[in-house]
Amino acid sequence: MTIRHPFLDTCAQLIEEQRPNLFRLYLNPSVAQTCLCLCRYVQETWYKQAAVIPDYQSFLANSCDEALSGAIKLARYCSSVEGRSLTGLVIDCDERLGAFASITISDQSRIDFIADLTVLGKRAIESGEMLSSEARFGFAVLVLSPGLETCNNRDALLSSLRQRAELLIIRVDRDALLRCRKLPSIFGELLQPDIVVFDESFVHKDVPFGAFTARKSLYDYWNTPGNSTFHSTTFQPNSISTLHFMRCLERDDPEFFATLRERLESIDSDPTLCKSLLRDLYSSFLCKTINLLGTDTLDVKAAGHYVYVKGRKIFDGVAGVACSVRGHNPDQYVEELAASSELADPHQAAAECLTKLTGLEGLLPAVSGASAVENALRIGLAAQHPRSYVLALKGGFGGKTLLALTGTANPSYKKHLGPLYENVLYIDPFRDSALEDLDAALEKYPVGVVQLELIQAVGGVRPVPEKVLHHLESKRRERGYLLFVDEVQTGMYRTGPFVLSEKMGIKPDILTVGKGTSDMMFPFAVTLYSAAVGAKLAAVQPELTHSLRQRYDYEFGYKTLLNTLQRAEKECLSARVLESGALFAKILGERLSSCKAVRAVRVFGLLIAIELKVANWLPKPFKKQVPFVYIYNLFVHPPFPVLVGFCQYEPNVLKFTPPLSITREEIERVCDAVAVVLRTPFYKLVPRALRARLAAGARK
Repeated sequence: MTIRHPFLDTCAQLIEEQRPNLFRLYLNPSVAQTCLCLCRYVQETWYKQAAVIPDYQSFLANSCDEALSGAIKLARYCSSVEGRSLTGLVIDCDERLGAFASITISDQSRIDFIADLTVLGKRAIESGEMLSSEARFGFAVLVLSPGLETCNNRDALLSSLRQRAELLIIRVDRDALLRCRKLPSIFGELLQPDIVVFDESFVHKDVPFGAFTARKSLYDYWNTPGNSTFHSTTFQPNSISTLHFMRCLERDDPEFFATLRERLESIDSDPTLCKSLLRDLYSSFLCKTINLLGTDTLDVKAAGHYVYVKGRKIFDGVAGVACSVRGHNPDQYVEELAASSELADPHQAAAECLTKLTGLEGLLPAVSGASAVENALRIGLAAQHPRSYVLALKGGFGGKTLLALTGTANPSYKKHLGPLYENVLYIDPFRDSALEDLDAALEKYPVGVVQLELIQAVGGVRPVPEKVLHHLESKRRERGYLLFVDEVQTGMYRTGPFVLSEKMGIKPDILTVGKGTSDMMFPFAVTLYSAAVGAKLAAVQPELTHSLRQRYDYEFGYKTLLNTLQRAEKECLSARVLESGALFAKILGERLSSCKAVRAVRVFGLLIAIELKVANWLPKPFKKQVPFVYIYNLFVHPPFPVLVGFCQYEPNVLKFTPPLSITREEIERVCDAVAVVLRTPFYKLVPRALRARLAAGARK
């Protein structure tokens, strides 16, 4: 008898119940349940005998690395605001961090990916180096592991650590947490962490999962206006990871689960309780948005191209921010993946398929666009050593995790974080002097990697000028840099071809692809690299690619990707997307050409932007409200409600990334809705949006 993998059982439940997965704007019971359990784990493990038990708030991630990145960001942010040191110390006896913070290459020199972070292994700790030093730190990270438990001077080390570090971050796996709970003398009596990071072992590494839980007094810095999405990852929060976490928890720790069973069941049935926990334990900003849209109900389902709120059908034009290939909860997904159970080497099969599509032979898996970008930077800088500089373009977005911020030019995402990767240059590709600026930078600095997006999707869906792209393509051999093209938002057929670089005649050395790789089910992305890069890596750091692969080597990630690629070929998805994009461009061009509210329409396959005209004389707070008024009116448009998003860098640019399987009829209906709403005088749209705010305040 063949037993189905537990992950596929979780998928079957998700699909059968039509739970929204990569859709944030509703009361997600499994997210609230997961955050409640993480909070209770911390409180009961380290504060059981405490007179005062602090409140905790959680952030959900796609991996332990992403969660640790967020925890360090929060520790640094708090330290900066409170005027303390931003330097950090990591105690990692079993070297579980891998290449997270740094790598050592063949000539014994080190590349630091995160500045001001000292990592000590067991040998350095037992030598007494830590105890003899008088250095103080803004924060310390303690990786609980068997090596730490058997460390000769463990108790003295922990006592010293708590005295010399202002904030303490503890990283745990399930075994370490259970030992702490059963034998508090191991760690629990000596430590009361400010932040706890949970790794993939809590879901048996069946699906991408990570989390950090922080004292609410620290997290409140990110609960303020403007900071509520300061740390984020591509696919979180999602249902697949949190639902699987809860299923694993019930099986792995039935005693703990039983103490919360009644409350967990209430979350599934009581929207008021679910909302209050989601607000207090996860995100007050998300709850506010849910209130505003009127999706603060447990009666929300998702199937195909639509989300259903109390039976009201809404076209999902955000689709997980460009993740959707065929819509929500594809009903054949479990059967399709189960049919590939005999695939001997999913990684190799995926690599061969992607080589045919891109010409790049190397493949590293990832669990988000940010982790794919970080993989790209790690291998690029290692292969190019000692060329240590990254040249990135202003307006670009690499992600919000610590190393991915290298490619994120917007300084607002880096405030209070101290030094990140230090050797990075930003050039404005839209300046008239862009080519001269590039040449000057390449002449002056030892640039190892040039990072760019062909279309800056977060930066207003603006294409980088072709003269800049072809200049960088033509100069790379002369200047000796690697060309890293980030196609997380433009790849996977989103703009027509599998990757846009192929259409534009750009041949990257390193390429990232994501979003649609998930099929709206399994959070996954990939980093691809050339054979030449692989040869360089083999010469200077032969273990790096193996180490990075092991961190995100998900069987069902590869199988989801392969299944999506097979469907794309069978259904001629590239041609279909180009045809759909052309239809959008035609209809929107005709209906919005004379619209007073619209400055420009930009269509690249099914990556679409509508730039609104916002009066310069309006005060800044009011400028931010203009896009919301249009977004809300589209969301409640009676004939055909449509959910659209906006660009983070430019909120006045509405962003539309529908499922790639959108039909001609749906395109026409979407364009009808957009034209009607945008052509309606603004003063007539305001009352409906204002009533929504008042109603949301009343429900709050």
